[in-house]
Amino acid sequence: MDMLVTALKTLGHPQRLRIMALLARGELTISELVQITGLSQPRITQYVQSLEMAGLAERIKEGSWVFSRLRRNHPEIAPLIKPILQLLPEDDERLSVDLRRLSEVRAERAQIANGYFAKLASDGGQMDEDYALQAGVEAKLSALIGERRFKHLVDLGTGTGRMLGVLSACINRGTGIDSNMDMLKLARHNLAQGGHDHISVRHGNLLSAPLPAGSADLVSLHQVLHYLDDPFEAIREMARLCMSGGHIVIIDYAAHDFDNYRDKFAHRRLGFSDQAIEDWMSEGGLKLTDIVTIAGSKTRPDVKIWHAEKL
Repeated sequence: MDMLVTALKTLGHPQRLRIMALLARGELTISELVQITGLSQPRITQYVQSLEMAGLAERIKEGSWVFSRLRRNHPEIAPLIKPILQLLPEDDERLSVDLRRLSEVRAERAQIANGYFAKLASDGGQMDEDYALQAGVEAKLSALIGERRFKHLVDLGTGTGRMLGVLSACINRGTGIDSNMDMLKLARHNLAQGGHDHISVRHGNLLSAPLPAGSADLVSLHQVLHYLDDPFEAIREMARLCMSGGHIVIIDYAAHDFDNYRDKFAHRRLGFSDQAIEDWMSEGGLKLTDIVTIAGSKTRPDVKIWHAEKL
């Protein structure tokens, strides 16, 4: 009971509640919270620490950045958060301003990332050696898939369509979703060159794909998670698209400390731990069944394949 009382008292402060409303929409750094709210960094830091002590929020340190996010898996506190945030008035002027500034911060980040993707597309999709899909990833993925055959693959954030091509032989139909028009043009060209007439791509937001729930028996996400404000939202969308008994495949970097990847490749997150992926999958109704590691080097982080099944 003491923990619940502390949490409720903490939420009773208007500025802390304001921060919670922002964190409910994705992970944010202290500097981003300062930019959005207009409060000082010491004050924001104090409020965030109070939320952490009450079990309402948690931090993730990656290189020189520290992210704050809602603590979704606390057995006593987590059930409190959603109903309380739903009570916040939609017409509150202060919250409206915060959400508008949050949109501006995200738009600024998206512009940087899209500029990077547009450059890749103009270069024919040729990526730097540190970022390219390694042959080892393809081999390990093929071994993981084995003799399975799938009716419908949905590849979220499909980019150049490379993952669709890699998996083309084991699917009856494939759909790639991406929000970047330059990348979609390149993907269509690549797929046509490969003779993949059973695969198509379409414009859409990977967090709310224009496809019905349960429409795929294989959903993939290749080197996309590290760009997102809230990686859990992508995993939840994968779970929505996947039918019961279907499969989920995520390929991304293992947790690393190559800070230069933020400037060099426009990454937001520096990879992910197995525990973080498993927690998100479990919350999304997925069971993590396989973890495959493709070793990196002194200048390149490990890549991991996380495979799960829809319960």
